Amino acid sequence: MNQLNNILTPKGRKVFSRRILFFFFFTLAVIALALGLWLKRTMDQEIKQDNIEKEITTEKEKEGVRNLHKKYKDMIGWLEIKGTGFSYPVMQTGIKGHHEGDWQYYLQRDVHGDYSFYGTPFLDVRCKTDSDNLIIYGHNINGRRYFGYLQNFRQETFFKEHPVFSFTPVEGKKQDYHIVSVLETYKYADYYSFTDYGNEKDYYGMVEKILSHSKFQSEAAKKMKREMNESSAEAFFRKYKFVTLKYYEVVYILFHTGMRISEFCGLTLKDIDLENRTVNIDHQLQRTSDMRYIIETTKTDAGT
Repeated sequence: MNQLNNILTPKGRKVFSRRILFFFFFTLAVIALALGLWLKRTMDQEIKQDNIEKEITTEKEKEGVRNLHKKYKDMIGWLEIKGTGFSYPVMQTGIKGHHEGDWQYYLQRDVHGDYSFYGTPFLDVRCKTDSDNLIIYGHNINGRRYFGYLQNFRQETFFKEHPVFSFTPVEGKKQDYHIVSVLETYKYADYYSFTDYGNEKDYYGMVEKILSHSKFQSEAAKKMKREMNESSAEAFFRKYKFVTLKYYEVVYILFHTGMRISEFCGLTLKDIDLENRTVNIDHQLQRTSDMRYIIETTKTDAGT
């Protein structure tokens, strides 16, 4: 009661007002200090990240992706979108010898393993670089950095101007991919279980589902839809296109020319006329019983 009476007096109100003002400005000062420290930390982190990106990009240009793996043991490839500044290493952990049990190790770490708000793109632990589908995670950073850059694909013009991205595995050649679908989804969608499919029906069922939810239709998407309605021979070809990608061209040529495998293996550059789109077939490669390879004439005189 005495304290209330003191506040109600002119002198008490003056003292009380001063205390309120002091508390108000003190709180503002604390908030400003905290905000300043946060901004400094953010700027320091951004500068550090810029330096790391320049460093590893320079190393990649000089040494190649394969040699980078010697320094960055968890790196499994390099992802980039042609004609843009989107170009980043891709890591993978959670497997034996690579932070086993922690597949999200690079969620908030840079390529050196130090803390980073930006993190580093990483491959899903269920995937291998030769899987039917690669699921790569990255932060959606404001300012269109890292996977925030993918926001540009909401614009159809940008989508049409940048139809191809590439992935270079550390153990293999650079591979170009045509973008067939741009869609927005949520983190629990079944697309994130789309890694390897044991049969053509399930694989193309998922592809068809993805295409049906696309924001835009690309020429590559239209081509894939046509392939789904082809003959049984083409269906067989499509199945093995994904299972054994390295034999893609071989299977394609065999199906479309009717050549025997021995005739295909016997081809040389002088047998192929690209201008007239013809192939001269007058010999074949055969293996003898004593494991020697010899050139023989073909079984028929069909020619080209």
